[in-house]
Amino acid sequence: MSVSAELLRAFVGVGLHLSFSKAAKANGVSQSAISQSIKQLEKDLGIPLFERTTKSVAFTKAGRELFETSVEAFSILDNGIVKLQERLSREYKSLHLAATDTLSKHFLLPTFKSWQEKKLDISLRVTNRPSRECVEMIESGEAQIAVVHAYDDLFDNNHLEVIDLQSMQDIFVGGTAYQDESKLWTIDDIMAEPLLLLTTGASSRTFFDAVTYNRCTSPAFELGSLDVLIDLVEINLGISLVPELVARDKLKQGSLVELKTNLQIPERRIVLVRSRMDALTEGVSQFINILKDRKQ
Repeated sequence: MSVSAELLRAFVGVGLHLSFSKAAKANGVSQSAISQSIKQLEKDLGIPLFERTTKSVAFTKAGRELFETSVEAFSILDNGIVKLQERLSREYKSLHLAATDTLSKHFLLPTFKSWQEKKLDISLRVTNRPSRECVEMIESGEAQIAVVHAYDDLFDNNHLEVIDLQSMQDIFVGGTAYQDESKLWTIDDIMAEPLLLLTTGASSRTFFDAVTYNRCTSPAFELGSLDVLIDLVEINLGISLVPELVARDKLKQGSLVELKTNLQIPERRIVLVRSRMDALTEGVSQFINILKDRKQ
């Protein structure tokens, strides 16, 4: 069966937005034209691709399968075109990465070193922002890839490819004044202490609020830097919930102590995010390969 690529492009547009009007606007055509394209594709295939109501659009099971296949196929085609352009024009000489400052320092440093050792003719530019802002940079086209802490609605965005990199465990820590290996901290014990937290909106703050059921309304300190927060915990100004990978060195040195609690603290994930509709340039491919090599 031969299916028009133009119809499939229209279908992918609707699938990305789950909206006929938004797909029409993105493609610079009328909503009627998009609607007719989807009806024609469904007629050609003999299967419904979307479940439509007056307020929403959702994939059918077959529609979801076709969407995944179509995005992959167009990505391969677009990648081939971009790589050809790269070889001919050599204009893609840089890679723009968005990442949190915490992950840049405590997770990505070995990757940056490997990148440098490869001596690629591609410059690497890194912008540090909170996780959600990093993802917004991908959506706006300001950055090509982002390395962030995963958050719930990140996986609901059909525009984005999310690649799992590593798990991350958070722990409660305090300075040496909190050294008591026999104590099992309850949430009431934690709430009774000065709490040092990142500002509202940071993924680590949102995670803390979820773990502690939003019980902290007045932290002792609200900070924009996790490194500064750790420094203040180290001099016994309070306690905090931080990624173990951030506190690891100071735990080994003995200037921080882990507080054992009866709270259930789930793992978080470190992920790489890129636009599904952007081609894999040489720089993006090389960076992803370095990260994958680290996992092996």
